[in-house]
Amino acid sequence: MTDNVIALLPHNIEAEQAVLGGLMLNTDEDRCQTVLSILKPDTFHLRGHRAIYLALRGLIKTHQPTDLITVSHALESKGELDLIGGFGYLAQLCQVPSVASMVNYARIVRDKAVQRYTLEKLYSCIELVNANNGQDIESKLSSVQQMITAVTDHARTGRKGGLRPASDVIGDWVDDIDRRFSDPDGAAGFTLGIEDLDRLMAPKQTLRGALVVVGARPKMGKTSTYNKIATHFALNHRVPTLVFSLEMTDRAIIERMVAQEAKVNSEIFYVGAKNDSDMARAMAKAGELAESNLMIDSTPGVTLAHIEAECRKVKRQRGDIGLVAVDYLTLMKPEAAERRDIAYGDITTGLKNLAKELNCVVLLLTQLNRKLEERADKRPHPSDSKDSGQIEQDCDVWIGLYRDAIYNKNSDPTLMEMILRLNREGASGTAYSKMVDGSIRDITHEEGERLAQTGQERTNRYSKKSLSEEF
Repeated sequence: MTDNVIALLPHNIEAEQAVLGGLMLNTDEDRCQTVLSILKPDTFHLRGHRAIYLALRGLIKTHQPTDLITVSHALESKGELDLIGGFGYLAQLCQVPSVASMVNYARIVRDKAVQRYTLEKLYSCIELVNANNGQDIESKLSSVQQMITAVTDHARTGRKGGLRPASDVIGDWVDDIDRRFSDPDGAAGFTLGIEDLDRLMAPKQTLRGALVVVGARPKMGKTSTYNKIATHFALNHRVPTLVFSLEMTDRAIIERMVAQEAKVNSEIFYVGAKNDSDMARAMAKAGELAESNLMIDSTPGVTLAHIEAECRKVKRQRGDIGLVAVDYLTLMKPEAAERRDIAYGDITTGLKNLAKELNCVVLLLTQLNRKLEERADKRPHPSDSKDSGQIEQDCDVWIGLYRDAIYNKNSDPTLMEMILRLNREGASGTAYSKMVDGSIRDITHEEGERLAQTGQERTNRYSKKSLSEEF
């Protein structure tokens, strides 16, 4: 943008002055904290006003006075007093019309900043669309959508992308810590809704911005795990939950989700229930899901660009997304690339970037190579991922599903091991659950270990018996 355009960008100098003067004269702590929550240093249009606000904020956070003398001393110690117009300009700011109205003045300043940021992004969109840089129109439109999403996010949170001063980041981090201790239930990240797995991932749980990959061979319970996590986000965390299923229809997904939450066999929806309470419980759960923030897209063979566009639209409309769930990687339509692993690697990297951009959790299911079945121990590892070696680098959490009964008939047919191989924010290890009628059921860690040990002992006895019969 030209200097003339920048000079014409929306601003209200009088409102900025009134906020700064109000903070210097203010004696109401609640009013002061409200202003600090509304404004960031770069919300101010004038560079000098940003410097004054930084000085005021530093004094407030260290519980020091914010009168004319202390503010001028703070600025002078940084060599910024002359930059802002000297002691005289600070004295002029103290002639504020009404200290009691400074929250209203702060909202005016913020609104002007949002307008400026919006215009800056719109100019960038125009430049991007007109640029002859070799990008195809789909890529340009994806970038435009990303910038528009950044505008709406800025309007809601006041945060911008790009480089940020460490002081701003630390300020946000300290605010997060305050929220954690004031709200212990919301102190950590998201639980996944599987008790033994949540125990293993405590205390941080799954943080926003994380890519969670669940990998398994067929019949291990990937879709059931996926449904369990998605319904937990929608019904317990009560956040917008976006489900992209490339394998099942939307009605089939809902049917399995309802059956799982109601703890009934999905066959009752075809042959009827033996007792009325099962069907009543299922319909009640269906009603809860209908009123939740769950959204389902069962478009086959979708691209990464499709998922990004749909997610950004919801982010703009609702202001927040908790979970984006994709079932599963190799059913997505990749962009052209030299090799399949490169193409699918681009998708996993894109989904990780989407998690960070939208500040949500992305859950991705992936098939594993059949070569793992040639090993004596068939429990999966991230390196077993099919068609993509990039997954291990991109994901924050990697969970492999394993049911020993698929390979050993003497093992408990319901026992599922959830093997947390990679967890960048916490411990790794094995959690246990059960698969009953195609649904996940919680069990204690001790019960899971007992069932696993019993199955191993039965397998060993069967092997010894077979050997003795041979000889």
